Amino acid sequence: MKLRSAVRHTLVLGLLAVLGTTVTSTATATADPASPPNSQVDATGRPRSGWEAIGPNSIGGMLGVTTSPTRLAMMEPAPPMLWLSDDRGASWSARRELPQDTVIQAFVVNPTDDNRMLAIGTKQEGRGDQWRGKLLATTDRGRSWQTLQEWWPEGAFQLAADPSGRTIAVMQMNGVSISTDGGASWRVVPRTWPREGIAAPLGDQRMTMVGDDLYFTTVHPEYSLWAVRGIHAAEPKAERVYRAEDEVNQVASDGRQLVVTVGAELRGSADGGKTWTVLRRDPAGQRLREPRFVNGRLYTATYQDLDVSTDGGRTWARKPVPSPGEGVTDIADLPAGAGKPAATLISALYRGVYTDKGKAGYEQIGVPGESMRELVTTGSFWQPQSLVAAGMQEIYNTPLPRGRITPSTRVWQSHPGDRLHENAFLSVSPNRPDVVWQVTKNGFNTDVLRSGDGGRTWQLVNHGLEGAPQAFLVNPADPDQMLISAFSMFGYVTYRSEDAGKHWERTDAPGFLTLAGDSWNRNRIWGGGTDGLHRSDDGGKTWTQVSDEPTTSLAVSRWGEGRVLAGGAGLRLSTDNGRTFRPVHEGAGNPREFTRILAHPFDPRVWFASRIGEDGVGVLRSTDFGRTWSPLPGAMPDSRVVSLAISADGGQLFAGTSQSGAYRLTLY
Repeated sequence: MKLRSAVRHTLVLGLLAVLGTTVTSTATATADPASPPNSQVDATGRPRSGWEAIGPNSIGGMLGVTTSPTRLAMMEPAPPMLWLSDDRGASWSARRELPQDTVIQAFVVNPTDDNRMLAIGTKQEGRGDQWRGKLLATTDRGRSWQTLQEWWPEGAFQLAADPSGRTIAVMQMNGVSISTDGGASWRVVPRTWPREGIAAPLGDQRMTMVGDDLYFTTVHPEYSLWAVRGIHAAEPKAERVYRAEDEVNQVASDGRQLVVTVGAELRGSADGGKTWTVLRRDPAGQRLREPRFVNGRLYTATYQDLDVSTDGGRTWARKPVPSPGEGVTDIADLPAGAGKPAATLISALYRGVYTDKGKAGYEQIGVPGESMRELVTTGSFWQPQSLVAAGMQEIYNTPLPRGRITPSTRVWQSHPGDRLHENAFLSVSPNRPDVVWQVTKNGFNTDVLRSGDGGRTWQLVNHGLEGAPQAFLVNPADPDQMLISAFSMFGYVTYRSEDAGKHWERTDAPGFLTLAGDSWNRNRIWGGGTDGLHRSDDGGKTWTQVSDEPTTSLAVSRWGEGRVLAGGAGLRLSTDNGRTFRPVHEGAGNPREFTRILAHPFDPRVWFASRIGEDGVGVLRSTDFGRTWSPLPGAMPDSRVVSLAISADGGQLFAGTSQSGAYRLTLY
């Protein structure tokens, strides 16, 4: 046994003695499930407060503002979710009534009535050039949506509407549909512009309406600007307006001036596209993107910088984007009112919505729409504690929240620019709680990273392991031993390391979606997947199947009494080291319903289980060693809970949701 492991066991045994827990003289601690230990820590009472949103407010999208000085909307494109704020972005509520199998390509809010909104939703079906597109409308601020029109297999990709919402244009693969009566009836302008293969007009800012003309940019093989002239006439006609030596990409207009991005330049026309001038050329030759007119100001950006002109493009001022490397997704002005000045909002899809504070920089205001795939806590009683989270493409960290959660204390650090933390998994061994480990997808391979400062900085330990990670474990009994389950082009593979990730051994094993270890036996490992539950008694070298029930979550008691909990479509309990299991909670039928199982660090009676629930129940708790389960009190705005973590003292429980960030529940 390594020295650190021996010291930890000594400390634990001493703590058990102080708490009055019976410990045998053997190397394995035992606890009689029939007589709970007389612990000074009691986590079975009613939690002190309800669930509190703690962030990170790290998601942006398409903005919708009106004449209201307080109300604003933001559309998260995939899976589609409408976020609403009634207090200028200080707090947000979510609505998920949109079809969850579509991607929102465009979104507009009626400028005088924020109850009325339009959205284009698209999903690919059948062959590569077959799409199902829908024009969706709401008149009650997203409580319900109606399909005004559906296009298949042409799809729907771009949307433009006049301020009244009566004239609407939607682009498909091979034409443009136009309605002049709010979507009740439609005419189609057939495609006369070039298009090859499965090229689709994806991306934003490719269409704008100017009076009786509709301007749009085309895609492969000809990247040009076209227009449909006379959209209110009986027979509108399409014509090419501008073809440049480089790709014409995005287009915008304020009704007087037309601008397009062409490579590293922004070009403008004041005569409907007859003549063009270069308004802006990026000094470093970076491609310009996201042209926008906002209240008399003209914007364009790179992934690093944001340019603004107040005189139609004659002169420019430059400042960094809110999150370097991410660029800009949308820009809008929130009107002055309620004692607040007008505010310019800048959205970055994977970083959030920001208020432009001028020379003071940016203030992040939302939105809490991140999917928190993984949550872990680091540190201990005598060390600084942090909460570390893995989102869809990013790693976040924050000091462990204390006291009341406010916008000023809800501050998370992310790591833009260093790497894409995609499909990342996190693990911390209680034998070394100051170190958090990460495995993350890097192309077709897996990288291994280490952080010794609560996730603030990361060091690459090993890279190039074949396959994408599916599960990860740092052994709770030996922090130098690690296991990774990955999926490669040849199927599932498992990697073992005995030296803290420096060297890896590839072994044969089933495909695991979850891994768990025994705190008192470094050789006892559990692995669960779609084909059942497996056990290894030699540190993951060989495996024995113990159950054929799909298993997506696992936990082993920290107290060494042979208690194992497995989750999938329901919860199953073993009290004999996994030799037999019995059902203790019936699920709703989803084989991946239960996502995490977590033991309380000091009260062996208490366990927590997270689930993807549509019934408002995202976290269950057991206070009788896992025999029976009940929902934790307090409603959670998003009950699709995919991750769980607990503070070192057991007083705070953290839940990560599928698309609404993380929440905290104070237990005592």
